[in-house]
Amino acid sequence: MSRQTNIELIRFIAVLLFVSSVSMQISAQCGNGIVVFRESFGGSFSSADFGPPLSLGKTSYGYNASGSIQEGEYGLRKHTGGMNNWVEGNDNTGQGGYMLMIRSKNAISSFYEATVSGFCRAQSQVLCFSAASLSRKGIGKDVTIHVQVHNPGNQQLLAEFTSQALKNNDSISWSSFSFGYPLPNGVSSVQLNFFFTSSSSAPDDFAIDDIRVTNIGSSFVNGASSNEYPFINGRYEYPVFACLNESVSFTMPGVSLIGKEVQWERMMPDYSYQAIPGANQPVFIIDSAKRADSRFYRLRIADSGYLQSANCSYPTSPVGLHVDPEPVIESNAPICEGKDLSISVAEGSYVSWTGPNGFTATGKKIAIPGAGALNSGVYTANVTYNAGCVLNFSVKDTIQVLANPIRINIPADTVICQGQSIAFDVTNASGSLYNWSTGSASPKITIHTAGLYTIIIYQGSCMKSASSKIRVIEKPLVQLRADTTFCIGDTLLLKALTANADRFLWSTQDKAPEILVTQKGRYSVQVSNQCGIASAFVNIGFIRCSEELIIPTAFTPNRDGLNDVFRPLQDASIKQYELKIYNRWGQVIFTTRDIAKGWDGTLNRIPQPSGGYIWLMEYISKSGRKHTETGTLSLIR
Repeated sequence: MSRQTNIELIRFIAVLLFVSSVSMQISAQCGNGIVVFRESFGGSFSSADFGPPLSLGKTSYGYNASGSIQEGEYGLRKHTGGMNNWVEGNDNTGQGGYMLMIRSKNAISSFYEATVSGFCRAQSQVLCFSAASLSRKGIGKDVTIHVQVHNPGNQQLLAEFTSQALKNNDSISWSSFSFGYPLPNGVSSVQLNFFFTSSSSAPDDFAIDDIRVTNIGSSFVNGASSNEYPFINGRYEYPVFACLNESVSFTMPGVSLIGKEVQWERMMPDYSYQAIPGANQPVFIIDSAKRADSRFYRLRIADSGYLQSANCSYPTSPVGLHVDPEPVIESNAPICEGKDLSISVAEGSYVSWTGPNGFTATGKKIAIPGAGALNSGVYTANVTYNAGCVLNFSVKDTIQVLANPIRINIPADTVICQGQSIAFDVTNASGSLYNWSTGSASPKITIHTAGLYTIIIYQGSCMKSASSKIRVIEKPLVQLRADTTFCIGDTLLLKALTANADRFLWSTQDKAPEILVTQKGRYSVQVSNQCGIASAFVNIGFIRCSEELIIPTAFTPNRDGLNDVFRPLQDASIKQYELKIYNRWGQVIFTTRDIAKGWDGTLNRIPQPSGGYIWLMEYISKSGRKHTETGTLSLIR
């Protein structure tokens, strides 16, 4: 069998499993039987929001095509869409179709009717429907749905049903209802009539959807259902394997076919089923199976005389036959090193593998994560099929894991100066595809701003990525303290206050960010980074100091650079310090604990008048003695 045939058989299995699942769901919702009538009001996800009117005679209400539905009117819509202040919601089927929406009017209680026929030999029926109130919670009025089933031949009432009151919620809330009833002999059709009933003069507006009638109780339905599968050579599986020219027998175990008509069917390439000529016995035999017989088969069953009726015949679930299988190795190779290697055989009862460098494994599908060059080579799958005859195959395939030829040469971290740029060139072999985090598809880019830049390069099945973090820095800045005089014996830790610097060189030849000063002199520092150099200097003096501060008696804050600030004349021997200035009314107009700062003759930046001021100074001298001194000073302008 060709690889294409294998793929088609797998597709058959997937389609049939889906169809079988849907069929069983429908059966479970509305009785285990044949659905002979269904009204979902049409529509799908791709159709317009507004549906066409119902057929003539199906309702006494007037049709509203697209606007707000008025009293005594109906519409076929996908959703309420805010109409009439109704709750929001969609149809009950969940398939994007239409629902029948009624703007109720007590004078017209009958809102839907239909005739159902094609009953075969059904003994009874189940009628199902879903309904929902369209009014919001707390404002809805009582409404129930009443259904009558008549024999249209003599108008005999066969059954009637009244639902519970529909619920009012903040969104549409569907309720499902069902009831069963027997069918008298000879009845071949029924008339359905839907009414609403209400104890209120202004009843709820409502919607209805998914009306179904199911035949139950016919003899063939009780004998075969969607859960029954034919057997091939006494076995059932997906699929059953057979040898070339083997005799293959199809049977239906556990089902009584007495008084039934049967027809074996086979699946065609378009997934439809075709009757097999002459195969209308409980057992169907293929005398000498060929590969062309590989497909799905099922049995259609009906009471005598009803086999050609779609409503009255019932197909079993299908069974797959695969004749003389020829396993094929599938893989995602060739792949690039570092990717996960996947190798598989789609069918077989047992598969064992051998490969390069002593590789062994079992199972239809194997995976090798992060494959490398050592995983390249010939892989052999030994496939066994559990068939009526012994089928063993050994198939080989050469798997390639390619070395990654992509080269990316960019630094992980890079610094550039303000106003400069850096160029990256990641050009590889012709045909390579480039994807920068900037959106550029070129192998060459020029970068001016800080950030993380990532490049991904694709070449065939190979891929490689790299990132570079770019920092942008400015030229360094540096500042030293103002010129200062200290007492002999004191020391000063002189720090370079800087930004962006990564290298230091002092006039003392020290290379640290700070130095210890013990002697007078002119000290300078030079700082640098890759973007430039900056320097600063300071004059440091040392004098012989007494225990007491020398305090001036006057100052002239005229900004001429001479005697502009009132403060002690030297400060090197002081450990703790506080200065307060009072005006003539005893108000504190200046205070500081920094001996290097003094009063500039202002209060809140407003120059104070010339005259006398009182000062109070507290400090601890170098010996540890506490001093409290006071005096007057003259502000001269």
